[in-house]
Amino acid sequence: MSDDYATLEVYRWGFAHLPGAVFYYGKELELNLDDIGFFAALFYAYEHSKPLFQTGIKAGQLLVCCPTLNTQKISRKLTQISKRGLIEVQDGKSKSFADKTIFLEPLMQRLQELIIRDHPLNISTQERIASVALEKYQQKIVQLELELEEEKSKRAVQEQVKELSGIKSPHFKIVADFIAKKSGNLLSVKMENELQKWLDDLGFTPEFLLCMLEMTFERNIHNPREITSIARDLKEYSVNTVEGLETYFSKYVDTKKSNLRTNQFDPDIAEFGNFTGIDMSADARKKMYYKWRYDWRFSHQMIMKAGEIMCQRTKNGGPEYIDSVLHNWMSKEIRSVNEAEREIIDFKKRNKNAKSMLLNSSKSSSPNPAHDYEIYVPPEVLEELKSKA
Repeated sequence: MSDDYATLEVYRWGFAHLPGAVFYYGKELELNLDDIGFFAALFYAYEHSKPLFQTGIKAGQLLVCCPTLNTQKISRKLTQISKRGLIEVQDGKSKSFADKTIFLEPLMQRLQELIIRDHPLNISTQERIASVALEKYQQKIVQLELELEEEKSKRAVQEQVKELSGIKSPHFKIVADFIAKKSGNLLSVKMENELQKWLDDLGFTPEFLLCMLEMTFERNIHNPREITSIARDLKEYSVNTVEGLETYFSKYVDTKKSNLRTNQFDPDIAEFGNFTGIDMSADARKKMYYKWRYDWRFSHQMIMKAGEIMCQRTKNGGPEYIDSVLHNWMSKEIRSVNEAEREIIDFKKRNKNAKSMLLNSSKSSSPNPAHDYEIYVPPEVLEELKSKA
């Protein structure tokens, strides 16, 4: 008899009573076996909670009733199931995890709705459930509308910010007009981007930028990247006066002027070299490119167009051929690709007309036109011939 006492003691602990509806509607409730086992632990802890009329289960009670569960497992499961709306978790008076309260009412309400849906009891209950569902649906619609309005307002603000950022400030216009006047061309996209950096990122005033640009242009420095490099140095060295500018340019820029451009990687030169097949690694060729770009004030597209003409007309052309093409365009004030293409078309027409005129003149002339010419004899030679006679 004494051997059965331990078995009988098992019954004193009681049993975990999990509603069978949880198994039946487990698929609709998106529950797996692990979730169902967790609900069994919740119900077991609820059955052993005191007083019995108290709603909710403390997380500490769950830890006591189910020692196999730890805080991390319980916290992870509570988060997963509460997101599905099957339980509700509320914080306690203290920040302790054991003081959190778990409510099973959402699960019981969901089971009630499913059971009434599949097994209608009476019309009044059905109508009540339908009205509750309709109310929830309407609340959800209102919530979605609020979220949509909030999203629209955010987008409107973003669009407004974009529009405002697209509008150039008066300071930008002052410096841009100065650069355009000095260079004789409109600002390129690169120059606009760099100018925005000088004003916004580096925080220079228009007056300071005008002084800095005047000194760079005097030294034939027109590359936006080179100017930005100088501007960053000025910011780093806290140069903010005209005297400081003169000292910086005399000590740093003038002494390194010859190497300032050629020592840096320029993607435009790399693109030009890849397009034409010319090795642009030599400093002399880089300086020639910068002469076209900044001294002669041709855009990168115009230089590429000259390179295209070189590739079409010669087999072993080089920078000298491109230099002659650009020099010709500069003398004729050709500054855009469209103007260059019109010049090429006119050049071809002139060559064609000249060849046709030469061909026609050669056809109309006689094969032996000696009688059309007079023989000229110098007077001294004529006198000598007379004396000999």
